[in-house]
Amino acid sequence: MGLLGRILGIPSFAGSTNALLVELTLPTLTDPQRAELKIRAIQFMQNISSPGMSTETALAGLNHASRMTQLNVLALAMKELGYKPALASERLRRVQDPFASDLVNEQALRAVARRLKWKYGVEASLSVESITFDAW
Repeated sequence: MGLLGRILGIPSFAGSTNALLVELTLPTLTDPQRAELKIRAIQFMQNISSPGMSTETALAGLNHASRMTQLNVLALAMKELGYKPALASERLRRVQDPFASDLVNEQALRAVARRLKWKYGVEASLSVESITFDAW
């Protein structure tokens, strides 16, 4: 595998790419799309945790997750539902575990943001506050 393949295979690169693409896509989503993504994100939480987890518990877990984790869960939901990122020529990356600590890498986040700026002229950054899915 070449250098580019190794870089693209780094979990923090994939997680950072997903996070920034979803961050750019969130303002373009319609209310029905947000509702569908919320339902799928809750189902994802229920599937990865203990059997019989209530919707309320899954929602609380999503609300308390880091912004990076929330965005990567939404990226998984978007992929499953066939939603495309706001930057149409980009694609969401495969991430094994959106809760993994190696998805959070400031250096990878800056590198992806620079690449998006260079390629599309778009400023991309993570919002400071976590998403409150109750408001969706």
